[in-house]
Amino acid sequence: MEGSASRRQRVIQLVRLAVDDLRSLGVEARIFGSLAAGSFGDRSDVDFLVVSCPSELKYTIEGRVEDRLGDLPFDVVYLDEIPPDRIERFTRHAVEASRLS
Repeated sequence: MEGSASRRQRVIQLVRLAVDDLRSLGVEARIFGSLAAGSFGDRSDVDFLVVSCPSELKYTIEGRVEDRLGDLPFDVVYLDEIPPDRIERFTRHAVEASRLS
């Protein structure tokens, strides 16, 4: 069975690949939630915050992320769909994938 530290590192590698893939399409994405906070566990999912993207790609992003993450559960939240009074909650701890450790 894979240990939680090695699982976390594997997930970080996959997330970085997904974010790099999105960036190549002109999508700016950050990571928030348990992975960004350092509390990622066996039952955690990966939370992506799409900061900006070409409008024609908006709903194809999930498929691209799924291609990279495989069976890892994830959520994609679009910044432009968050109510103004909740934006700070989502962006406060969102980090670039390259800063995950």
